[in-house]
Amino acid sequence: MLYRLSIDAFAATPGFAAALEQLAADPLFAKSRIALHQGGLAAAVERYQSQTTPQLVLVEEPGDAAVLQERLAQLAEVCVSGTRVMVAGTVNDIVTYRRLLADGVSDYLVTPLSGDQLMAAVQGLFADPAAAPKGKMIAFYGARGGAGSSTLAQNAAWNLAQAGDEVIYLDLDLAFGTSSLIFNADARQTVGELLGEPERIDTQLLDRILIKQDEHLRLLPAAAELKELPPITAEAVEHLFDLARRMAAVLVVDLPHLWAPWVRHALESADELVLTSAPDLASLRDAKALLELLSRRSSPPKLVLNKLVSGKSTQLTAKDFAETLKLAPALTLPLDGLFVEAGNNGQMLTEQAKGNKSAESFRQFSLSLSGRSAPKPEGSSLAGLMRQLKEAVHVR
Repeated sequence: MLYRLSIDAFAATPGFAAALEQLAADPLFAKSRIALHQGGLAAAVERYQSQTTPQLVLVEEPGDAAVLQERLAQLAEVCVSGTRVMVAGTVNDIVTYRRLLADGVSDYLVTPLSGDQLMAAVQGLFADPAAAPKGKMIAFYGARGGAGSSTLAQNAAWNLAQAGDEVIYLDLDLAFGTSSLIFNADARQTVGELLGEPERIDTQLLDRILIKQDEHLRLLPAAAELKELPPITAEAVEHLFDLARRMAAVLVVDLPHLWAPWVRHALESADELVLTSAPDLASLRDAKALLELLSRRSSPPKLVLNKLVSGKSTQLTAKDFAETLKLAPALTLPLDGLFVEAGNNGQMLTEQAKGNKSAESFRQFSLSLSGRSAPKPEGSSLAGLMRQLKEAVHVR
C-alpha cells in the first residue's frame, strides 16, 4: 500500500529529525507530501498561525508534561478539523499518555525512537482503509445557469493550491464544462466515461488520469462533448468523491446546473457548498427553493451574489437576498470584465489582476473554505482548549 498523505513534521532534536528523514525516504511514502521542519511543537504552533494544518502533524516536544500540555493547548487554537496529531516526547508516564489520547491526540511516542518505530506508528494509524484521512469536499453550484459558478470553482481550486493545499478539481459539467479551456488541459479519460464504469475506478487509475496542473493542483476536466453517456448513479459519484478525498487535502467539485439524483447527493454530502446566484428575481426564487431542499445539511451553504452592477436600481440587492432567504451573502462580487478577460487568457483572476479588490476578496473567501481563515476557538482555560484539540483532530 502506497500512502497518499500530507504530513508536516517538526523535530526538536537530531535523533527525531533522523527518524523523520528515514520515514520521508521510504518508498511506501513516495506518493505522500512530507515537509520536515525544525523547532518542535513550538514551531508547529507558530507555523499554523498563518498556514492550514495538513492531514497529519508529527511533532516532538522534549519538555516536561506541563510544557507538553500547554503547547498542545496552543496547537488546538490553530488546528483545523480533520487533522491528526502524533506527538513524540521524553515523558514516559501512563497517566500523561492516557490523558493525551483522551484529549484527541492520535498517538504518543516516547523518544528516542528509530525510523522503523516511527514508520510503524504512522502505518498503524492508517492501517484500516476506513481510517485514512479524508480531504475536505467543496462543491460549487449555480442557482441558475450563467451565474458564474464554474469560474468561481476554478479560481477557488487555484487559490487553495497556490496557498499550499493539495487540491483535486473535478469538472462534472460533462457536456459543457469549461475547465479544459481555462486550464488548457486535455483529459486522458473523460469523467463521463469514468463514471459510466464505476467498478474500474480505483486510486491507481485516478492517480494516472489526473492532470497535474502545478505543484499542488491536479484536475480531471470534462470532455465538453455533446454525446450520449452511460447513466450516472449517485453511488458511482460517491465512490469517485471518496477516492479523490483520500488523495488530496481539498476536493473542489464543479457541479452542472441540472437536477439529477447524483447532483442532489453531491449537494447534500459536500463539507462546504457554495451557491452562486445572480442578482435577479428568478435566481432568488431558485436559491430559495434550493435552500429549503437542503435545510438538513449539517452546515448551511455559502451564498455568493455575483455580477452586481454598481448603481443599477433595477437589480436585487444583497439585502433583498438576505431578507428573503434568511441567509446573508458570504461574498458579493461585481460584474467585472476581468473574469472574462482572465478566462480568455487562460489565467486565474488573481493572476490577471494582482491587487484587484474583487480578486483579493475572492481569494480570502477561497482560503476560508478550507478552514484557513476560520475563527479561533473562544475561551482561554486549559480544559476548554484541550476540548478544542479533541474536536480538531477528530476524523469525521
